[in-house]
Amino acid sequence: MKISKRALFTNPTYNKISSIPISTQVFFWLGYFSFNTIRWGSFYSDYAYSFKSNIIEFPFHIALSYLFIFYLLPKLFNGKIIECFTLLFISLGLTLVLKFQLTYYFTSGDVMPEYAGITSNIDFQYATSVILGEVYVVSFVTAIKLAIDWIKQKEYLNETNEVLLENELKYLRSQIQPHFFFNTLNNLYSLTIDKSDKAPDLILKLSDLMKYFLYETGKEFQILENEISHIKDYIEIEKLRYDETLKVNFNIKGNTKKTMIKPLMLIPLVENAFKHGARNSKKNPYININLITTKSYLDFKVENSFQKPTKKIKEQIGGIGLTNLKKRLEINYGPEYYNLKTIKEKNKYIAHLKIKL
Repeated sequence: MKISKRALFTNPTYNKISSIPISTQVFFWLGYFSFNTIRWGSFYSDYAYSFKSNIIEFPFHIALSYLFIFYLLPKLFNGKIIECFTLLFISLGLTLVLKFQLTYYFTSGDVMPEYAGITSNIDFQYATSVILGEVYVVSFVTAIKLAIDWIKQKEYLNETNEVLLENELKYLRSQIQPHFFFNTLNNLYSLTIDKSDKAPDLILKLSDLMKYFLYETGKEFQILENEISHIKDYIEIEKLRYDETLKVNFNIKGNTKKTMIKPLMLIPLVENAFKHGARNSKKNPYININLITTKSYLDFKVENSFQKPTKKIKEQIGGIGLTNLKKRLEINYGPEYYNLKTIKEKNKYIAHLKIKL
């Protein structure tokens, strides 16, 4: 997500998050004033004079800093360079004249006692010293403000990205459910047309899966044991559509009760095996599922048979289910924490997922 400089200074949200509490600003200026008073008081060996001169200087420091930060800097980022610098030079010129008058009449006739000789008029040396001093203060304060704003903007973008990712995950999860139920209802329709005794059992298992999708998959993590249980329900639902020729083997190794996983990461691969494998295999159809879990990783491999890949089958393989899964893996784990491979061979298709836990 990229935000332009123009948007940065015109976006109401930015203006809200970039504000610095008034109390913080007051403490900053008081601290800066105290430091400067002590610093120049020590230099002059005259703390009273340093106090009076800083009382005169600091209103100009504060006024110029806020003028630049909140009025001129947005113009600069909006491309109004000439207008910005013109107003800045005018402001510095007015500051130079007013500061000279106030210093001359309220402190002493020598407006630059730190230099040899008496400076009682606006000469080049005095003008350069005042302007560079104001530019230094404005630059220093602006740098602090921009640093704080950058940090806050980064925090805001991180929060926004988290919300966007969460919404995208919810959308992707919502895609899984209609996609899955559409396929299952088609199965149920086929069984009811044939007046199969398997239809009631299918409805019960579908009900259990609906409860799982509605109430359990919203969690950030799910116990692997629960995921496996519902994968088995799904397998039983799918097997009701096939006769005894379809062989399904599900092998599990490791402690599934203590392993946590993001919800609905495994079932799309099983669904894909039924949809594009068993359905398109006429001779000796099979699905082999192997799951291995350790403390550091989860290995999930699904192998299914299918006929020689025709153009139609090639188009089917890797449809909405796998596309959706890849997006969710990318969001939930990141590319460095998972590896998903799909292999198409003569009469079989393999989907292999490894996740670092």
